[in-house]
Amino acid sequence: MKHWVCLILSLIGMMVLAQPIHAPPFNPQPEDRLIHIGASPAPLIPVRLWGNQSDPTMIILGVHGFSDYARGFAHLLPALDPSAKGLLIAFDQRGFGEHSSRGQWAGVESMIEDLYKVLTYITERYPGRPIHIIGESMGAALVLISMHHPKTSALYSDSNQPGVSIRSSVLLAPAIWGWTSMPWYQRISLRLLSQLAPDFKLSSKNARRLGVRPTDDPAVAEHLAKDPWMLRDIQVSMIAGLTELMTEASAHLPKRGHRSLVVIGTQDEVIPPAAYCEWLKDKPAMSSSQWFIQQDGFHMLTRQKRGEAIISLLQDFLNHQGYPVQQSKLPTKELKC
Repeated sequence: MKHWVCLILSLIGMMVLAQPIHAPPFNPQPEDRLIHIGASPAPLIPVRLWGNQSDPTMIILGVHGFSDYARGFAHLLPALDPSAKGLLIAFDQRGFGEHSSRGQWAGVESMIEDLYKVLTYITERYPGRPIHIIGESMGAALVLISMHHPKTSALYSDSNQPGVSIRSSVLLAPAIWGWTSMPWYQRISLRLLSQLAPDFKLSSKNARRLGVRPTDDPAVAEHLAKDPWMLRDIQVSMIAGLTELMTEASAHLPKRGHRSLVVIGTQDEVIPPAAYCEWLKDKPAMSSSQWFIQQDGFHMLTRQKRGEAIISLLQDFLNHQGYPVQQSKLPTKELKC
């Protein structure tokens, strides 16, 4: 019993695990605009926008993690775009935030379809503008899948090729903890529980008792603990669905020829190091991918005490689009695989 509880509560570690405490403020800027896109019969997608909506020089698309929602990127634009000429767009994925399906797992195909709809909206509304995707945790895993999915793969290509929508991608702490990288007792327990009690809910309060922390910054924890749109009570069916998504993502590395940056922290308490090592095993490094391992970095890489270093890394990556990514070996040594 303890094994599957630890597993599930680790998977929901992106939730707020700390009670509000006194800490220096963390006050990301609310979105400038909230719109809804899509067409019937599919539910509308809440899309949040920050920055220059009239004529942006570049567009950053944020794809959030499990239990989080679009405002998880609200703190990034001022640091990544000090000239205030760019536009940050993020959307609440199905099952999360203010989406009408909040609390229900939609499945990978529906999530890919929504990502495609958002990208279509961006390219139609802002033709010719360079798009850079930043995915975090589950969002990074979904972006990884989309690089190889028939519906979206063509959008990722050589950044120097004209007409390509997505110029570069950043994968922050990608959620790649699939079925095969779990111990057998965890795998069997989760499969059994998802069959017998798929609607059973677990609370982040239990995860806090186990000491699972997505961030070491008490200001971030306090801010998110008060956010009513963070998803804190999770059905087992959502955990099983997330595991399916992570399993699919773990079969891939970033697409060859697409400019990408993968960032992992060695103090990640949500995705275990063994899962990252299993992901990288027997896979070739690609010249278009860059890897960065932050020693003592937590899961919320841009919302931790050392988050400024990661944000500076992202700023440098985005500002040097004309330069080829240097050949980077897979970081098995840095992760102590």
